[in-house]
Amino acid sequence: MNLRRFGLNETLSSESFTCTVMDRRRLLLVAVLLIFIVSLTIVAYYYVQLQSMVKPSWLMLGAYVAYEQVIVWDDNTQTEYMTWNLTGLSGDYAFLHLISHGIDMSGGNVVVVTGEADWKINVFTREIVDSSDVNYVGKKCPFWIQTNVRIGSAVDILYGVATIGKSESVDVLGQHRDCWVLEYSWPTSSMTRWHDKSSGICLKINVTMHEESTTITTTETAVLTDIGLQT
Repeated sequence: MNLRRFGLNETLSSESFTCTVMDRRRLLLVAVLLIFIVSLTIVAYYYVQLQSMVKPSWLMLGAYVAYEQVIVWDDNTQTEYMTWNLTGLSGDYAFLHLISHGIDMSGGNVVVVTGEADWKINVFTREIVDSSDVNYVGKKCPFWIQTNVRIGSAVDILYGVATIGKSESVDVLGQHRDCWVLEYSWPTSSMTRWHDKSSGICLKINVTMHEESTTITTTETAVLTDIGLQT
């Protein structure tokens, strides 16, 4: 009997050892798979971060975009032009000069005013690091966005962070361009911006403002550029 019991114990011990080895192998396999998944996630995350910090391929000294600004209020229509151009490039920075037009209603009437600004922009992050108007410093340049985006991507520009909710095609510069759409809404105004998918450049802007009893609509459409937009 003792021999049989001894033999049974030996068998049980052998089976337990085999199970223990198999369990360890399974655990090791699971651990390896988890490490692999985590590594892929980290690589994907940093790839996206690096892609968002890629220098635009179209960036060059003298690059510019001019927009026709059509401002409408009551029975009035006024046409002006907004232009931004790169006046200098140095290392990681681009120097941008902006001429635009806005609305002044401080006197109770709609007055179209001209404004200018000079920005020093980090070309990888689009951050405005220096400006002739300190209110712009620390914000993101609004005239182009990163190109590695899709529906649901969050995009940070001068006016805040917006989530891309859709894409649309617009006819500008004699071309039919596919664009990402950014939409902003505030208590007394709203803004829609169309950014070219291939370059990230803003090609069209629509702004609606409600001031007292007056509604002012400004539509800005790219009409001239020396940047070769890829098809």
